[in-house]
Parts: sequence; structure tokens; C-alpha cells
Amino acid sequence: MIRGLSASASRQIAAFERDHALSAGEVAYAFARWNAAVRRPPGDFDHFCERDDTDLRNYDFHVRTLLENTVHALTRAARRELTAAIRPADERFLDRTVHNPLTPPELPWWLRRIHT
Repeated sequence: MIRGLSASASRQIAAFERDHALSAGEVAYAFARWNAAVRRPPGDFDHFCERDDTDLRNYDFHVRTLLENTVHALTRAARRELTAAIRPADERFLDRTVHNPLTPPELPWWLRRIHT
């Protein structure tokens, strides 16, 4: 459960998890992991370049992808709530990184950033 979300948003997230065969609480885990990741010292970001599409829990960029997929599955009101909850971590990540012009433009924004 993500603190501060309405009961409706929480129910929609639980339905998203069920519909996508995720464990109960997986989105909340992703939320916590993303928040922890953006607080790491700069040197700890090196492992983010590694990608493993088989396990969303292993790499922090994948937890951000899970959060984004969840956002797009929610109703407008719930989407606003979850986006507002994610925003502080995203802003911190943006503040600590710069755009990498060598990355493919079709990648999500969080995969096109490098740590400064």
C-alpha cells in the first residue's frame, strides 16, 4: 500500500497487480524501491545500466517502468494521485542526472538519463 493514496486508487492498483499476475503489494514495493534508489550516492547508480527484463524487482529502472505502466492503467483521478506520489522521487532523479544524448529516443525518460 502506498501511503496517501485513496481507497479507490489502492483498489485499482490491486486490480492491476492481479490482472498482470504480480504479487500483492508489488507496485508499493516498486514505489519504495524507486524512492530509495533516487537517494543513493552517485556511485551506486552504475549498476542501473544493467537490464534484465525477466525480473522487475532486480533493477531500479524496471521498478520505475512498473510504476509508469501502473499509472497508465488507472482512472484519471487515481492516475493523478499516483503521479503526485511518484513526482518527488522523479524530481530528485532529474536533479541528480542529465540527459544522455546517445540513448535511443524511444526509451522512457528515466532510461535516457545518466548520473552527473
